[in-house]
Amino acid sequence: MTEPLQVGQFAIVDGEPVDRGPNAGVFRGKGPADDRAELFLLAEGTTPAGEAFAGHVISDLGQVFAGLDMSLTGSLGRLFQEAERNVGDWNRKSIAQHRVALGLSAFGRRGEQAVIAQAGPTAAFLFHDGRVTSFCADGEHGSALGSAPVQPQLTRIPFGEGDRLLLLSSSAVIELDDELIEGILALPEEQVLPNLYRRLQQMRQATVLLVTGPRPEGLDDTEETTGDDYIIGGDSAAPGRESGGMFQPSLFIEDEDEGVVLSARAHLLEVTPRRAIASPAPMMAMEAPAPLLRAAGESAISINRLAAEGAARAARSRAAVATISAEAAAAPAAVIPAWRTPGGGYVAHSPVNVLGNQPPSSNRPRKAQSFSRGLVSSGAPPARPELLAEDLPLAAELAAGQRARSSVQSSASETLAAENGAAINGGTALVRPRTNMGGRWKGGNSFGHRSVVAGQLPPAWMVILGALIILVLLAGMATVPRLLRDGDGERVETLLTGAQQRVAASNAQVDPAQKRQLLTEAQAMLLAVREKGENAQAEQLISEVAGAISKMDSIFEPQRVEAIASLEQFGTKPVAVSRIAAGNDAVYLLDVNSAQVIAVRSNGAEPQIVFSENKDEKRGKPIAIAHLDESDLGGPVLLIADAANKLWMYSRVDGLRTVSFAAPANLAISDITVNGPDLFVLDAGQSTIYRYLQTPQGFPNAPLAALKNSDLGNARRLMVDGEFITTDADGTVHRFIAGGQTAITFSQAGIDRKLVAPEAVQAMTDRSEVAILDASNDRIVVLRRDGGFARQYRHKDFDGASAFVIRKGDALIFSGGQLRRVIF
Repeated sequence: MTEPLQVGQFAIVDGEPVDRGPNAGVFRGKGPADDRAELFLLAEGTTPAGEAFAGHVISDLGQVFAGLDMSLTGSLGRLFQEAERNVGDWNRKSIAQHRVALGLSAFGRRGEQAVIAQAGPTAAFLFHDGRVTSFCADGEHGSALGSAPVQPQLTRIPFGEGDRLLLLSSSAVIELDDELIEGILALPEEQVLPNLYRRLQQMRQATVLLVTGPRPEGLDDTEETTGDDYIIGGDSAAPGRESGGMFQPSLFIEDEDEGVVLSARAHLLEVTPRRAIASPAPMMAMEAPAPLLRAAGESAISINRLAAEGAARAARSRAAVATISAEAAAAPAAVIPAWRTPGGGYVAHSPVNVLGNQPPSSNRPRKAQSFSRGLVSSGAPPARPELLAEDLPLAAELAAGQRARSSVQSSASETLAAENGAAINGGTALVRPRTNMGGRWKGGNSFGHRSVVAGQLPPAWMVILGALIILVLLAGMATVPRLLRDGDGERVETLLTGAQQRVAASNAQVDPAQKRQLLTEAQAMLLAVREKGENAQAEQLISEVAGAISKMDSIFEPQRVEAIASLEQFGTKPVAVSRIAAGNDAVYLLDVNSAQVIAVRSNGAEPQIVFSENKDEKRGKPIAIAHLDESDLGGPVLLIADAANKLWMYSRVDGLRTVSFAAPANLAISDITVNGPDLFVLDAGQSTIYRYLQTPQGFPNAPLAALKNSDLGNARRLMVDGEFITTDADGTVHRFIAGGQTAITFSQAGIDRKLVAPEAVQAMTDRSEVAILDASNDRIVVLRRDGGFARQYRHKDFDGASAFVIRKGDALIFSGGQLRRVIF
């Protein structure tokens, strides 16, 4: 089982470090666990708005990759197409200041295959067998996505146990050099990212992604040699933290004060509890505590004075109590002073003396006496004991306070008495309860409103109004639902009628585009009826409309699709085919990834490189190819046009050699094709198609301007068979007739989805039809020469197709690293 790769990353966004930046992503594809593709992406903006848009592209590519189930190179190619499409859509809808351009790096691994894909400004470093190899997009692959159509540069690399791949922003490479990167990548894996951050922390924008191969069996993390133990955020790892297997435990959240906090917490737990005070200390005349004095500030003298006065008053009170107790002990039968009654006698408050003892037996009443007579003394009342005023300072103060409270209470009593009297005279309630009880308790709403008793019934108009409200509510409950149901019924009838009218109109419509629009509108109306509930008539119409739309889609599957050659393991780089030319005994593929032309023989022999870029031999990068069947150059030959405006010829007999070719000034070849013995060259920059007449020496004569038209300015592929048909990058197809001066745009009327970046038009066996590879939609579309849509072919092997040609009625298509034959 293939072990998943380990990954670590960090980013600096607007000068702030984060563990995971928006411009990097790690994703997994479909398939079983032992054969599941892994993808690592890093994007960077090359325009002011590009940096913010890069995160959106990364997120979208991750979703696309999760749904792909194809070869690794095909998946990577599809991802770069999707990225270029996203950037193009944004730029078409944005003003100049908001347009974006991106550099994109991708690393994919599936099983034993590992591929790096790059376009635009990117940087990648591979650490393998103790050496570091750098990778960056060069040549035509170095243009940023969004600035020009770009093909990704694909490089197959070895990646096994102990290997490391570093993807980082190209701006970060300025701060580092190859020797420094090699030294850092050779460190133990947990020290690589901290050391990189230490050297990049002053940057404002940077993204770093490190991918590490599986560990060799038997290697323990603790056995790795340690070098520079620099850890970002602290001097060492947190105690007790286990790092086994964690590639990136934490980069920016280590707390330098964590040990201090733990030490303080332990110290607090070890403090001895404070002993409780057994009894309160007696009050003493002393100064105020020091904290109180500090808080009082300038009032410290007043606080000390108040404290001294309070202590003196307490001492005088205790002395007065002692004096009273001593006098009571000297008079054994003294009773509480009696007060004179209206009859002239005295009544005591209690038969108990001030010390709490019972009076002597001589003072007790006898049984023969009445109760009231026993309480009356015949003699004069005893004299009240003389109290020492100076010993009772607190009593005088307490009496003054008592008199003040009594005055307030008597005033309140008089007020209440006056209000109650007024209430009685006026006939209102004596007690007015509160309407709000403050939330402390609820009285069942008994105090919320006055009770309705006799003489307090609500007025008649209020009763009538309440009855009318109840009647209106009852009538609404009875009628509103029926009205709503009637409204839904009318809505359903309207939708059904509209759908029927559109279906009838579509049956009589000749224009396929108008017919599809009518059917689509009818389908939307019928689906709205279905949402209202079941309707048999709507269901019947839905089936009818769906059948009509499916018939218009005209989706067919080829009779057979078979693989005739595999180039998945060919060469050091994955094969990325952009053009195909077919001869009688071989098929030729233009590989833009390696800038070479590959021949695949029909006899089953191994594929062979017949042309490659070579500066020493003055061979430029191949731009376009075409197979010439009718030739005075020694039999059928393959023509190859390179970036230096030179024309080459290849045949199995004569091999590779140059051909005479009279290139006009400022020629920029976009595509070449042949018709009979003549050669046609498309120069989109000058909106011209040149025609070259063949001679035994090649094409030495100046060309004729076969067609010059402004509609050629966006053309990228050319087909000539008596007419000129071109395809543009935006999906437009032009047909030039009447001497080439009149351009007809294929309407594609009736097609379900418009073409997106179609390949070269190929003539079908029926000359009234042409076929086009629509790689973005994984299909081959057949159009009529009048521009209308005829049918389309779909197959699972069309996923990831990049080039296509038809020869003798059969199609040859390259997809998923294999050359396939398609029989319609």
